[in-house]
Amino acid sequence: MLSASVKRARDEAHHQALIKRMQDVLIGQSPCMRVLQQKVGQAAEHTLSVLILGETGTGKDVVARLLHQCSIRGDAPFVAINCAAIPESLIESELFGYQKGAFSDALSDKVGLVAQANGGTLFLDEVGDMPLAMQAKLLRVLETRCFRPLGAAQEVHSDFRLIAATHHSLKKRISDGAFRQDLYHRLCQCVLHVAPLRERAEDIPLLCRHFIALCCRRDRKASVTLEPSFLRQLMQYGFPGNVRELRNLLEVACAHTLSDQQITMQSLPPEAQKRLTSERDQGEDFQHIADLRLAVRVREAAILQARLRQFGGDRQAAADSLNIPKRTFNRKCLRQGIRY
Repeated sequence: MLSASVKRARDEAHHQALIKRMQDVLIGQSPCMRVLQQKVGQAAEHTLSVLILGETGTGKDVVARLLHQCSIRGDAPFVAINCAAIPESLIESELFGYQKGAFSDALSDKVGLVAQANGGTLFLDEVGDMPLAMQAKLLRVLETRCFRPLGAAQEVHSDFRLIAATHHSLKKRISDGAFRQDLYHRLCQCVLHVAPLRERAEDIPLLCRHFIALCCRRDRKASVTLEPSFLRQLMQYGFPGNVRELRNLLEVACAHTLSDQQITMQSLPPEAQKRLTSERDQGEDFQHIADLRLAVRVREAAILQARLRQFGGDRQAAADSLNIPKRTFNRKCLRQGIRY
C-alpha cells in the first residue's frame, strides 16, 4: 500500500514538473497554448510518429525539441534536417549516409542522420517539401526501421522516433500529386497544431517579457521594460512572421535601448515602425459598427473560410486549429453557407 502511494506521489511530481517545463518553453496562457502544452505532454508519454502543423515562424521546431526532451528518449540524440533547405540530389546521402567510394567525391564513410538518430529522435522539418522519390524511401524506413547507405552491401538498423513538421496542408499537397498519401497516414499518428500569433495576441506580453529577458542576459545589460503604448501597438499587429517576427523586432529594439530605459516605437528602425503603424491604420474602424451580431458573424465567416483555405479543405484539421469539435465547425459552416 505504501509503495503504491509513493508511486502515485512520484507520478504526480513528475507530471507537475512536466507541466512547469511546458509552460517555461511554450510561452503563453491562451486557450490554444494550454491545449498545445497538454497535447505535447501526452505525446511525450508514447512513441508514435508526430506531425506538427503551423505557419512559418510559429515555433514548430521548438515544439519538436521540447517533445523530444520530455520523452523517454530525451537523453539520446535529437537530429534535425530541413527538407526544404537540402537539394534533391543530396537529401538521400544526408539522411542515409554513404560508404567510401560510393561516388567520385565519397573520399570517406559518412554516417547519415537516420543512423545518428539511433535511440533518439529524427526531426524532419518542412517534410511537405521532401521530393517524391525520397518520400517512398522514407516510408520504407518508417515501416522497417532499416536503410541502406549509398554504396553499402548491407542494411543498417536504426531505432528512432520520427517527428515531422510542415507549414503546408499535406492533404492539398496529396491532391496536387506532391505528397504520398501512404506516407501522410504514417506521419499523422499524432498531430499537433501550433496557432499563429495573431490568434493568441493575449500571449504577446508574456512573450515580450521572455524575449527581452533573453536579450538582456545575452547583452549583459540591466533590465529594460516595454512602454505600455508600444505593447498595445504590438498586440494590434497581425505578425505575418509570427513569433519569429516578434523576437526579431524585440532583439533589434533591445539593442537600441539603454539599460534601465523603456523600449518604445522609436527603438525600431523606420521600416519596422512603418510596418507596425500601417497595418494598425488600415485596420477596421470599430466605431462604425452598428450591428454587433452581424459584425461578429461576418468575422466568424472570414475566419472559417481562411482556416479551410489554410488546411486545404480539411475540416478536422481546421476545427482542431481553432480548438473546437469538428461537429461545431461543420455546424458553423452550415449556418454561414460555407461549402469549401
